[in-house]
Amino acid sequence: MDVNHIPINAFFWKEDMAVKGKLRDHITSVKWTNALVDASECRPSPTVRKRNGRSSASRTAQLEAKLDNIVSLLQTTGGTSSMPADWDNANSIAMPAQNAPSYLSKTDHPMVTPPGMPSPVPSSSTDCSMTDVCNSLQLTPEDAEKRIGSFRTHNMRFIPFIHIPSHMTSQQLRVEKPFVWLTIMAVLTPAIDRRELVFAQITNIIHQKILVEVAPNMDMLLGLMVFITWTTYTKRPFLNFYSHVVMGLVCDLGINQEIPKEPSTMQAFKCAVGWKQPMTTTRTIEERRAALGCFLLTSCVALTMFRIDALRWTPHMEESLQVLLDAKECPEDEILVTLVKIQLVMDKVHHHRRDGDGQLPSLLYTKSFQAQLDSVREQIPQHLKQLNTVLLYISTAEFIIHESALKDVSPSSSPELHRLESLCTCLHAAKSWFDVWITIPGEDYLGMPFTMYFQFSRALVTLYKLSTLDDPAWDKTMVRNTANILEILDRLTYGMKTCADSLNVENEEWNIFEKGMKMTQSIKQGWEPKLMEIWYPNVPANDLGGNFVAPSSALEPLPTNGFDDMWMMEIFGSMG
Repeated sequence: MDVNHIPINAFFWKEDMAVKGKLRDHITSVKWTNALVDASECRPSPTVRKRNGRSSASRTAQLEAKLDNIVSLLQTTGGTSSMPADWDNANSIAMPAQNAPSYLSKTDHPMVTPPGMPSPVPSSSTDCSMTDVCNSLQLTPEDAEKRIGSFRTHNMRFIPFIHIPSHMTSQQLRVEKPFVWLTIMAVLTPAIDRRELVFAQITNIIHQKILVEVAPNMDMLLGLMVFITWTTYTKRPFLNFYSHVVMGLVCDLGINQEIPKEPSTMQAFKCAVGWKQPMTTTRTIEERRAALGCFLLTSCVALTMFRIDALRWTPHMEESLQVLLDAKECPEDEILVTLVKIQLVMDKVHHHRRDGDGQLPSLLYTKSFQAQLDSVREQIPQHLKQLNTVLLYISTAEFIIHESALKDVSPSSSPELHRLESLCTCLHAAKSWFDVWITIPGEDYLGMPFTMYFQFSRALVTLYKLSTLDDPAWDKTMVRNTANILEILDRLTYGMKTCADSLNVENEEWNIFEKGMKMTQSIKQGWEPKLMEIWYPNVPANDLGGNFVAPSSALEPLPTNGFDDMWMMEIFGSMG
């Protein structure tokens, strides 16, 4: 083996003297073995013609000199790389538990620093441990149990990518999955201003555990998914970034793929250099559920914000749909499978419009996607067909499939009937979406994931485009009579107000729904003049009983220094 090609990383976590000693022993062993074999066979060693006058001793000396150089390089390097927590090196140096950094729990594997190397300096953002953050919530056992129960019965209705058994107590969950417990407690904290502080601490933990320690596990994955799904406000946009982090965790854990039947080249290399890795024999239901949930979340972000791709769909994930149904571990798995199937249709529509060549008529694709959605609808269990979450997803898929008809204009002489049919389908789907939304109590808005707010913004802008579509073949009066967007905005404002009052927050700057109410009012004021002009073209504005002014002056500017404004702009900014 040419020493010039010995990978430095293979020795990075070995003791320098151990590396030298082992290789020197190996060289000596080979020399003695050859000598013994020659002696046992009673024959002289083969005469080898010397090249350039170099002896075997000089080559050995050169080899040892190169090893000295490698060891010297390792001793002087300033890197602080760490190995994954699931690697078990029998020759590594154990770190005493009392010397472990405070931000590591007892079950964590602390990063080992070999002799001669600088120890990694903990970030100031991780001065407090996860335990300290959990304790800082100052929750009584009763309050913690109440929040876990609320999470099961309310939050999980909308996107059940995690299962917390009914027999599991809050304390048991905290011991088994401390980060999941922390994120659930945080997103269900009633005091909004207190949430912002806890969210900042959670962000520090995410940075340390995932980006610094690179220690992926199911607790961190599920906790991060809970965090981004129900963090309904933040100081800066984060959905795109954290979607990539979640996908990275899923891929690093490998739970979106079937278990390899043979070790990969990299795994074989790791074994060759002495690192032992646990062998996985089967995928758990929890892992399959998490991978499907990750697709659901990232696909929603991709469809709405157009800046990322969703987690790639794999045959293993397709298999997981049926595995979850057959396992019957919890009733929510049926909801998850149904939502994923609907989202898959929307994801195909998104990729076709973004990546398609546009050579074939859009009618062919529209009918194909609608047929796929109808097939999924027929497979929905009877007891789920009237579930609000399922109805919202079905309506969203329908107007996403047909909204391409909004971009074309029919010739006045011969309107395209299939296009008008798509426009009508869009209209009724948007109306159905808001009919369902309005039936949801305002108090439940806080338990809704960001995916629902994305659907909210898309349904609203679709209905507005239908109400103002400049097409001679399109009857805008029919649109108003079917779904009056101004009346819908009034009802949405009332729902936001109800939820804002239920939060009981004195400072409205910390009330997300107070700002949501103002936003819907501003949207109405901005859209109303144009809508009234379209609906009543022959009636002067003064005779309509409203004080209508230009949209530019009617819009009340929203404050831009609130903690949740960037989140709201990330959601409602997709309405363009």
